[in-house]
Amino acid sequence: MKRLIYLFLLVFLISCDKKDHSGVIETSLLTSLTGDSGLSYNESKDKWNVLKSKHGKSYIYQTSLTSWSGYSYITEIKVIDDIVTSRIYQEFRVDNTNGNKEVINSYNESINDLGSHEEGAAPLTIDELYNICASEYLVIDEENNTLYFKTELNGLMTLCGFVPDGCMDDCFKGISINSFDWVK
Repeated sequence: MKRLIYLFLLVFLISCDKKDHSGVIETSLLTSLTGDSGLSYNESKDKWNVLKSKHGKSYIYQTSLTSWSGYSYITEIKVIDDIVTSRIYQEFRVDNTNGNKEVINSYNESINDLGSHEEGAAPLTIDELYNICASEYLVIDEENNTLYFKTELNGLMTLCGFVPDGCMDDCFKGISINSFDWVK
């Protein structure tokens, strides 16, 4: 009898929450969220695993942020055998007199000082970005936010996040991958 009560409570708790106990969205939600490519989160993650098994676990990707005010940055992350080995950051401002981008801050971190700077994207693998996408961004309240999930034609996630309803400028919270290449 005691087992039956525990089983009932477990089923009830799982059915009442969108997340399981690890903080990841239910599988049904991950299969129904699709981007412009028509791929769901789960399909994209599966394609990513196929790409990794085909090309290896070494790659470089870039993420960037551009503000309406002319401020922007680019962070390049290098991953070798599933370990982040470097992070390069450049911060820009547009010169109002000539329209050119000026570098106003930069750094180059190696494996020994990785994460020692606050600016830029966190030094994470693509696998970690997929996990963050599912556990932090795709679980946001859809009644008050617009969710975004996009992929490349090959299936790689390029955008995962949200914009709060009614927000006007620089509101996107999430992951944006604007460049990716395999390291041979």
